[in-house]
Amino acid sequence: MNVLIVDPSSSYREVVKQILLGEDVEAIECVNGTEALDYLEKNKPDAISIAHELGDMESFAFLRKIKENSNLDNIPSFLLTSNTTQEFKRKAYDAGFTEVFIKSDFATLKRALRSLVLYATTNISARVLYIEDAQSTADYTTYIMKSAGWEVVHVKSGEEAAELLDDKNNRFDLVVTDLVLEGRISGIGLINLIRQGNEDIRNIPILAVSGWNDLLRQFYVLKHGAGDFIAKPFHETDFLARAINLILNKKKLDKVKATQKALYEKANIDAVTGLNNRHFMEEFGSKIVKDSIENNEGVALALLDIDHFKKINDGSGHSSGDEVLRQVAALIKSMRHPGDIVARFGGDEIILLMSGCEHSDVEERMEEIRSGIEKLSPQGIQVTASIGVACHDKRVISRLVSLLDNVEQASRQDVKVDFDVLFSAADHALYSAKRDGRNKVCISDLLEHVDVK
Repeated sequence: MNVLIVDPSSSYREVVKQILLGEDVEAIECVNGTEALDYLEKNKPDAISIAHELGDMESFAFLRKIKENSNLDNIPSFLLTSNTTQEFKRKAYDAGFTEVFIKSDFATLKRALRSLVLYATTNISARVLYIEDAQSTADYTTYIMKSAGWEVVHVKSGEEAAELLDDKNNRFDLVVTDLVLEGRISGIGLINLIRQGNEDIRNIPILAVSGWNDLLRQFYVLKHGAGDFIAKPFHETDFLARAINLILNKKKLDKVKATQKALYEKANIDAVTGLNNRHFMEEFGSKIVKDSIENNEGVALALLDIDHFKKINDGSGHSSGDEVLRQVAALIKSMRHPGDIVARFGGDEIILLMSGCEHSDVEERMEEIRSGIEKLSPQGIQVTASIGVACHDKRVISRLVSLLDNVEQASRQDVKVDFDVLFSAADHALYSAKRDGRNKVCISDLLEHVDVK
């Protein structure tokens, strides 16, 4: 970024340069208006810092000459002056200066110049939810945000904001809220509502705005979940810098989450079917079975194998085989119950792990899946599947108890039932379904695979 500094005073030019150090800024120095105008005939800086007294002309005349060139008209320009009167500031803004700063106020000057640099070099899109009940303030702040190219949705009450946030079709990159609002929900109440909300809204950055500027109030607002606080009245550049910072941080966080999601999917999702993969099932399957048994819930494992899948691949090609897998997977996903886990376990084998179920329910569901697959015709290919099932439910426990001489021995510690046992039993049942002619559902006798210690 290039910043043109126009000031007869070498000391003040140095002040501005030092402020901009570390901001990836190249400073171009001119000692008067004529020299600066000569530079501007061939160059277009990203921003201009202008002293009011330039030696050969005043800043207002200098700015008028700049505005005559349409190519330079939109460059942010800020005035450095020792004149502290409101009348002078009004004239400066009317003349077209972006901001007016007092030379002796170095702290404000430093913050504002860096804010202007950030504003001038950052071009981001954003959708902002803005809550403010004072219309004049709302008009001004909305204008600032729209001038930055952002979409602004303005409401006057916390209730209206809450309703918009509840709509999953609404996505916001930033919430800007005053603390005093129409209705019963205050700005603090709205901040609490957002931070306690669902995953879609709880991480939206919040910029709190208030006419009160005491430190205790700022601490209170930030403690309740606001990302930043700004007191009214505020500089346009200060407001934008804070807002941009919050938006950029959110976008960075969104990118990190997207990367994490992509890595997770690469590690745990099968690329062809979109189902969980073997790695996922091996990592979480044992825990699901263990938790179900400890909570006295029925759990079942079904292994599904597409009949003659190798012939489909060899005869119609791997792309056709992939389409068969996709359609079979989509059917199973559409018929699964909440809590079910479906995974492609390898090749044409799909595993379905079901918790909170009983033998009769599982058998009926597997028959529906088998029948549904039989009706598929991906790329004109007739498809059938064989299914082997193992189920651990009350019926199995009852039979185990009856086989034991001492009923007290029929405890979870005495009976070893886990994911591997269910898988082995389902695999044997799948083999039986294939042996008996394929396109069948076979239920295993789990007791044949259970060790009693």
